[in-house]
Amino acid sequence: MKNFTILVLMTIAILPLMAQYDIPRPDFNPFSMHSPVLANLSMSHSMGFEAGSTSRGDGYYLSRYTNHLKYAFSPKLELDLDLNFVNFGSMNTSQSFSLNEDYDSKVLPEFSLRYRPSDSMTFELKMSQGMMRPSRPWYEN
Repeated sequence: MKNFTILVLMTIAILPLMAQYDIPRPDFNPFSMHSPVLANLSMSHSMGFEAGSTSRGDGYYLSRYTNHLKYAFSPKLELDLDLNFVNFGSMNTSQSFSLNEDYDSKVLPEFSLRYRPSDSMTFELKMSQGMMRPSRPWYEN
């Protein structure tokens, strides 16, 4: 019993001294905020809503949420990724406001990979769909 009491007292006396000793702790979690993987990642968000109606009461709506991700592999190589979450459909406003059953939701990904070997030269690989699709000018219709 005497040995046990001495052991407990020594442990209580040593614990505060051990707590002050700063032991380096490696961070193996790639998703923690101190990770070097996330140091080169930036993220932003945008939202949009659009709706229209004719004098007959036919209408449409479109809502969009976009998550913009940008990752810099090096000062010369960058990756941009946009995830567009789009919801759209038609509506009827002739008698009272009602949404038709033709609504749909889609994810429209877009990305680009840019390499700048020098200030005067850039190589870019880009995949775009949906809202960024080029269209013909109005006078060619």
